[in-house]
Amino acid sequence: MLDEYEAIHGNKYPGFITGKPVGMGGSLGRTEATGYGVIYTVREALKELGIRPEDTTASIQGFGNVSQYAFELYREMGGTVTCVSCWDQADQMSYSYRKKDGIDINEIREITDRFGGIDKRKAEDLGYERLDADAWLEQDVDILMPAALENQINGDNVERISRRVKLVAEGANGPTTPEADSFLKSRDVFVIPDFLANAGGVTCSYFEQVQCNMNYFWSKDEVLGKLDQKMTSAFIAVSELARTRKLFMRDAAYVIAISRVANACGDRGWV
Repeated sequence: MLDEYEAIHGNKYPGFITGKPVGMGGSLGRTEATGYGVIYTVREALKELGIRPEDTTASIQGFGNVSQYAFELYREMGGTVTCVSCWDQADQMSYSYRKKDGIDINEIREITDRFGGIDKRKAEDLGYERLDADAWLEQDVDILMPAALENQINGDNVERISRRVKLVAEGANGPTTPEADSFLKSRDVFVIPDFLANAGGVTCSYFEQVQCNMNYFWSKDEVLGKLDQKMTSAFIAVSELARTRKLFMRDAAYVIAISRVANACGDRGWV
């Protein structure tokens, strides 16, 4: 698409499209951005809840790009992941894999294909319990991270979530239905909504465009540092509004997003 656009216009426009390979003007840190962004918001939510990351356990749905890098950074913060789920291409179904004393990210990556599928035989040989697809949701953990498909926490299964769960961080788009949202709200579970929690990827795409327009490219540490700042400030804005207006986090995020669009339309004289 970039090549065609530049051919049509007869010039170089590397900022026209993002997600490019690094050698063509892409951004370092883009691979990690979405998963890391999830954990930047988890870190801030735990601060608000007065909980240390090293005192928490988590269960993650999915083991693709978002999940793996969320797992990686969460582990670096001291947290323990006890269960992950993935799609099994051979069996055409999902499984959850559990180790109660904690999963080793490097160990499980070694038996995972490039699509995020975990080799079930090798997993069992390494001592993992292979459970049903939805078992990730039922784990007795502090944090749930749905990071695969939409509508995965719904009215049919939300009551199976452990009462120990204090935080749901939505790495996927639309993983929680409105009915499940209401239940989580009634149980006082802190939910980081998808378009806040998983905004790291699109934020890094913006960074890529900025770098292309400047023709100056940042190191990976610079990119992830800027991402941390953006995600943290976004979380704080939503959290502060939620507290002052006594709103659910998802509702507060919608209020901020819609207000920004409305104000921009007003500033341009469109409304």
